[in-house]
Amino acid sequence: MKKFPYSLLFFPLYILALFCFSSCQKDISVDLPPLKNKIVVDGRIEPGLPPYVILTHNMEYFGSQDQNTVQNMFIHDAVIKISNGMNAVTLIEFCSKSIPDSLIAIMSGFSGVDALILKNYNYCIYTTFDPSIFGQVGKTYSLSIESEGKTYTASTSILPPVPLDSIWWRVDKDDTLGYIWSHFADPSAEGNAYRWLAQRIGKDPAYVSYSRSVFDDKYINGKSFDFPEGYFNKGDTVSVKFCSLDNASYKFFSSMDALANSQGNPFAAPASVLSNIYPQNDALGVWCGYGVTLDTVVCKQ
Repeated sequence: MKKFPYSLLFFPLYILALFCFSSCQKDISVDLPPLKNKIVVDGRIEPGLPPYVILTHNMEYFGSQDQNTVQNMFIHDAVIKISNGMNAVTLIEFCSKSIPDSLIAIMSGFSGVDALILKNYNYCIYTTFDPSIFGQVGKTYSLSIESEGKTYTASTSILPPVPLDSIWWRVDKDDTLGYIWSHFADPSAEGNAYRWLAQRIGKDPAYVSYSRSVFDDKYINGKSFDFPEGYFNKGDTVSVKFCSLDNASYKFFSSMDALANSQGNPFAAPASVLSNIYPQNDALGVWCGYGVTLDTVVCKQ
């Protein structure tokens, strides 16, 4: 293995220290390039469920964010169509301020947004109740969006789900927190990708990701292994959603996780999220099909 002089190994630390000390003496003003307006797509379809799409504008990272800013993010009156090759359905826009309270919990489950927030903000999603376009394993679903004079497209497939062999909670030493461990056997076929999500029953409004939520079988094809996710509290009851993904969806979530985990790291390489919405110069986000298996674990010793 090639060895490097210690001076090279610690060189980044010298640069960081120099930056920190100099920043105490002089403010640095950086002119950021103007934001290019893009639509942001958050779309998903799962077996037995209707498709849903959340459509918003992008926002400046350092821009002001208040209630009006959030309300103005949503794109209304778009024409969104989903096709599975046999049926094509136009989605309907539903906003939380215009639906009865009895449907708020359903909308919360779709969007992953807390019901209290939905009651206080006019949160909007596009979906349908037409069962002819509900998700089915093995089918491909195309997305078409017409909004503000432009057309955007994407495609995704619902791949066959691959279940976890077993899951269990293990406490971390004498703590009340622990990981949920999963034992998994990857099929022999190459090119599989997965996403691990969890929902704490009675605590989380929807399934959420933890740390790096996706992995593929590039290095573990055909192997069996254990892996942890967490933390979770003793006494939690957790529903685990393990999803098969197509390659484009995997690349989106992998790049999104990497970018999120690099926040605050001064040595992180510049990166962008790999969208599967076209044209990619005008759109961000993902249209994703999940092949889903569900498990439940009670966090107790």
